[in-house]
Amino acid sequence: MNVSLRAGRYAGLVAALGHMVFEFPLILAIAFGIWGFIQDPGISFVIGVVGSAALIVFGLLQVRSSFRGLSAGGDPGDGGRSLLLARGTGLLAAFLVGLLFTALNPYFLTWWFTVGLPLISEGVRMGGLVGVLTMFGFHIWLDYAWLGAAGYATATGARFLKPKQMNMLSLALAVAVIIFGALLLTRTLGVF
Repeated sequence: MNVSLRAGRYAGLVAALGHMVFEFPLILAIAFGIWGFIQDPGISFVIGVVGSAALIVFGLLQVRSSFRGLSAGGDPGDGGRSLLLARGTGLLAAFLVGLLFTALNPYFLTWWFTVGLPLISEGVRMGGLVGVLTMFGFHIWLDYAWLGAAGYATATGARFLKPKQMNMLSLALAVAVIIFGALLLTRTLGVF
């Protein structure tokens, strides 16, 4: 959210590009052979712990930024520290957010190794590399549509909300990310 507020209405599209930069090689790797490697319980454990820890850290950084904005009375982008990598303004931060939130999201990896695996397999069966590229093309436009619409709505909708309201919304979303990360971590560690 904060990246769209700073980088503008096209930040979502640039975040989708960062997402794609990680997703495309992953799909190719799955299509052509790393499935057995990723099934290793140790690898799955490491992915779960690192991903959930990253979500918690990103959430905590966002909480800190939101509280700073609330105490200063400014917008949620005040200080430029809402996300570790979004220190500056602009589209580079949006790209890095898309890339890192994809790479460090264990549910993203789980999705491709479960629900997405039949799609990849069908692409390979239908046409090898061309089939996988076709499947990816039909998939990736949805990511651009969703992230582009979300970024545009955030950037343009901010003019209807006061800075305090934006900070409260940012804080609520950050708490949700922390809770999600904590639940994922407890599941990974086998607590529940």
